[in-house]
Amino acid sequence: MATSRIWHQSTTEIDHIGVYKQSLIERARLILEADVELHVHGLPGGAYRGRAPSAALGNAYLHHRILEPILDNALAAERQGYAAFVIGSFSEPFVREIRAAIDIPVVSLTESALLVGCSLGKYLAPISNAAAVAYMTKMSVEAHGLQARVLDVTAIDPPLDEPALAAGYRNPAPIIAAFTRAAEQAIAAGADVIIPAEGVLAQLLVINGVTTIAGAPVLDVFAAAWCYAQMLMRLWSRTGLRVGRNWHYRRDDVDLIRDLHAPKS
Repeated sequence: MATSRIWHQSTTEIDHIGVYKQSLIERARLILEADVELHVHGLPGGAYRGRAPSAALGNAYLHHRILEPILDNALAAERQGYAAFVIGSFSEPFVREIRAAIDIPVVSLTESALLVGCSLGKYLAPISNAAAVAYMTKMSVEAHGLQARVLDVTAIDPPLDEPALAAGYRNPAPIIAAFTRAAEQAIAAGADVIIPAEGVLAQLLVINGVTTIAGAPVLDVFAAAWCYAQMLMRLWSRTGLRVGRNWHYRRDDVDLIRDLHAPKS
């Protein structure tokens, strides 16, 4: 049986958060079909100069400057024969740019969570780990034109950055309690579906079995993204489905894209 590979791109220095990376790998084995492998990639060590991603990525300049290598990683994934590229972050970097550059399915954690959530309830409530990430998620909601389906994008209190969340894998109860409080407030305001809108937070909830709160589903956002990628891979290979190239993802000069990506001599 031929194996298809999915490139999962984190925006963290993921090798420094081993518990998070390993939990993704183990979860993917349970979620994906037997003929699909998930390969988890992050940013190189030192990308954030010792800062936490949640704080740094709230700045538009740093967002682009720090995450720019992801553009090259996407082209590398296509060149190396990966069947799909998953942007595994609610900061959702370069979705349009990557889809305009490569011809394999490109799946965003934010977009897939929102689209799957729309099939589960009328109103969605993304809850993030910090105000900066919540704001980025709110901008993504607007970019995808789904404001009418999202009640609000909020954050847990107190806010926690990625290192604090990773440390919480050893003692998750306070984080789960904070998330539950925020979710219950959203549900009381009319939310049908709760979306954990930050990767490390979302995975902490999954491995601790938080699947519903007050009767509302808590979306497993990584499972949704990987299954969404798997669906698109099947459609790509079995129906010939492709990205529309006339306007938003226009790609007139494939050779120029490849030339710009070519290794410098």
